[in-house]
Amino acid sequence: MIEAIVRMILGIDISKLSMDVTLWQGEQRFYARFPNNAPGVKQLLAWLASHEVVALHVCMEATNVYWEKVAEALVAADYKVSVVNPRRIKGFAMSQMQRNKTDKLDSQVIAAYCAALNPEGWEPPSAVQEQLRALERHRLDLKRSLKQHKNRQADVRNKDVRASLQRVIDALETELKQVEKQVDELTSRQQEFREQKELLTSITGIGPKSANLLLAEMPNLGQYQSARSAAADAGVTPAHHQSGTSVKHKTKISKIGKSVVRSELFMPALNAMRTNPVLRTFAQRLRAKGCPELVIVCAVIRKLIHLCYGVLKHKKPFDPTYGLASSPA
Repeated sequence: MIEAIVRMILGIDISKLSMDVTLWQGEQRFYARFPNNAPGVKQLLAWLASHEVVALHVCMEATNVYWEKVAEALVAADYKVSVVNPRRIKGFAMSQMQRNKTDKLDSQVIAAYCAALNPEGWEPPSAVQEQLRALERHRLDLKRSLKQHKNRQADVRNKDVRASLQRVIDALETELKQVEKQVDELTSRQQEFREQKELLTSITGIGPKSANLLLAEMPNLGQYQSARSAAADAGVTPAHHQSGTSVKHKTKISKIGKSVVRSELFMPALNAMRTNPVLRTFAQRLRAKGCPELVIVCAVIRKLIHLCYGVLKHKKPFDPTYGLASSPA
């Protein structure tokens, strides 16, 4: 009976409209497909109940936002849920010599990955964390849309089109300011956010908007196993490619992680290289070694995340004197 419980695995391949699921119960395999909506989630839970599932480890890919409601419902049903980077599943499929690709096969591969590697469980964000993330992502969407319309207006010569674009730009700017105000009010109203934001903004180079982004996208930043694992989640750790004596490619950043954190910390990193004594010294040391400027900026982003992790973990404001004394190359 214990063995059967241990081997209860559910792999879910999720898309915008549907979810394909493969259930492992000991040596038995069961497959089904459900719509990816509220009724479909209820059908999935009823299907699991019909198989008398008691203890279950569910695994799914972090595909866009399509997985979130399903994962939340399964956690609420007291199942262990793991949400993994799609590249991990792809790599596992390649290791298993998986040549074909269908939604059904993908759910089987995800179940096999879960059984083989037992990934860690996922914890859903609190209601206030979810609200902050939704507002912050909306802010970034408005910011990108505003930039696109301004770029288009700069290239348009027709006065009527320019006037129309200006009206859209004005509306976007008004809405952006409103959303930014909502984000600031939320992070000021909640004590946990307020305290973390004060710690993050004590780091020269991390302003209120960057702090809001980190609170939204990396809400448990101070609870990672290490500063390196936090940087890895943002995809800014070095990726080495070397084999024998003949194959040695240039080291790049992994880019396997939260791209929005990498992109939005680019400008803060440039600012920190000028104004933060720790990161200015760090950047100068890399330049002396002949590192290209883009490599230096990426390294500074990684260093910024390390500093953010440190102030949140130890609950102490940034101390540039300590950083200068202990910052490695």
